[in-house]
Amino acid sequence: MEEARLKRKGALVRESGSIILVNEEDKAFGVDEVVAYIWSICDGKTVDEVINQFSEVSNISRDEVREPIINLINKLKSVSLLE
Repeated sequence: MEEARLKRKGALVRESGSIILVNEEDKAFGVDEVVAYIWSICDGKTVDEVINQFSEVSNISRDEVREPIINLINKLKSVSLLE
């Protein structure tokens, strides 16, 4: 079975130095640069591809970032910012 591909939903808004993700129900969530980056790379990649890319750009091992990224992905899905 092929691993599911992540697709971001909603929009990213930068306002007065803040980063806000807005879902399709117009609910807004203040996020930091890391969350915004991870959300932005969910463009059809698998979870492992997202983990690999973040690990490479952050110079943090896959093992260290795997669980936090999976938790973040689940949170973003729960508020309709990823499918």
